[in-house]
Amino acid sequence: MSEIISTTEQKLWYDGPNYTADSIVISPGLRQVLLIQRETGEWALPGGFIDQGEDPLAAAIRETREETGVTISDGATLIFRGLVDDPRNSQESWIETSAYLFTVSDTTKATGHDDAIDAGWWPIDNLPSLYASHDYILTRALDHLSCQNLIEIAQSPETYHDVSGGHMQYDKIIATRNGQSVFFKQISAKYDDTPRRNRLHQYLEKEAFVMAHLRSHGYSGIPERSILHDSDTLIMDAMEPDDGWQWRARKETFNSYVNSAIEKFNELESIPLPADAFDIEPSRDSFIKEGWQSIDNQKIDKLHKLAPSFLDRLTPRSQAATQSLLRDLASLRQIGSQKPKTNSLVFCHHDIRQSNMAWHPNYGTRLVDWSWSGLGESGSDITSLLIDLHKSYHDISPYQNIINLDHCLTLMGFWLNHATWPHHGNDTTRFQQFLSALSAYEIYING
Repeated sequence: MSEIISTTEQKLWYDGPNYTADSIVISPGLRQVLLIQRETGEWALPGGFIDQGEDPLAAAIRETREETGVTISDGATLIFRGLVDDPRNSQESWIETSAYLFTVSDTTKATGHDDAIDAGWWPIDNLPSLYASHDYILTRALDHLSCQNLIEIAQSPETYHDVSGGHMQYDKIIATRNGQSVFFKQISAKYDDTPRRNRLHQYLEKEAFVMAHLRSHGYSGIPERSILHDSDTLIMDAMEPDDGWQWRARKETFNSYVNSAIEKFNELESIPLPADAFDIEPSRDSFIKEGWQSIDNQKIDKLHKLAPSFLDRLTPRSQAATQSLLRDLASLRQIGSQKPKTNSLVFCHHDIRQSNMAWHPNYGTRLVDWSWSGLGESGSDITSLLIDLHKSYHDISPYQNIINLDHCLTLMGFWLNHATWPHHGNDTTRFQQFLSALSAYEIYING
């Protein structure tokens, strides 16, 4: 890629974020993509700065028309939104883009106009190096297209069945057609208030975008295909028990199960964090704010009052551990409320438990539900898994030395605080949160 940048491109308009929109215009049948040639000589996706008050999608359509003469419709899919690695970026100003995928059946003649000195259709299998982050954005678009078949299976299955368990704000279904099975979760119709549905949309979008990002970096610890459809349904390849996938650890394969997970967690920590912008508070911040920092004397009193309702559901060993935890709450809060470390932050899943992991003796570990993923301390994910396994009475002592005790303490506070939250109907969720905290406590004091 050329290092020459023209003088007209060396400075951005504003301090802070400068918002742009890009178009990935692809003819899937002809396997061609529309590109422009910039004044620097580099080839790029059509796009440019968003005008004041302009919708990003409208800007993408306008810039494509102005730079190539090609008119595209507004039937587009958001592929990426966030910070891009642009040579004009500095600590004072930077570019954040919204990139949209447009599919067309034919390749209308394109000529360079406006900021483009040339424009044309390029074979997807024989592309030049692209400007800045455009290679990465195009990879994300091609990944989306490769997953389209999942939608067809989900919409016209031969058989389907509901999946129980997990987050109850989503309906979960496995659908099968022509021997192919997909799992999809969609926002439950019972949630009809706009703020809650918007929040659930954000989680689904984040999960879909994170998995696309991971595939673009060759990460194998996820389903091979996944796609977000109509913003309310996330579809992915199913990993069914009948095909040998295990969704819970088993005693006879326990070490293989754990070691495979460790391999995927270590690989994940080496992958750069997605540059996508998500309208969701980072999980690490939530763990801290909704953990020990939120546990005051009133919360401690409430935990003492809640404990008796939990005790008769616990084993004698867990009853004894509960009494010990209650005695140690004040000192644990003092330690847990200290300013957290900020060293060695890496990419973490942040919601690792057996129900979010599938393991296969031939294919290894696949992780789902990436809506909490983000920066965290190294070792966070294996710590979460070992807490969950200990909670299920597995012997985790061979792995005690790889537990991140700081994260273990953080999770303990997070779950204890959540266990005090009001509940509707039965208290099963609150009881499970208390059990997770208790498991973290037992691991922590033995560390």
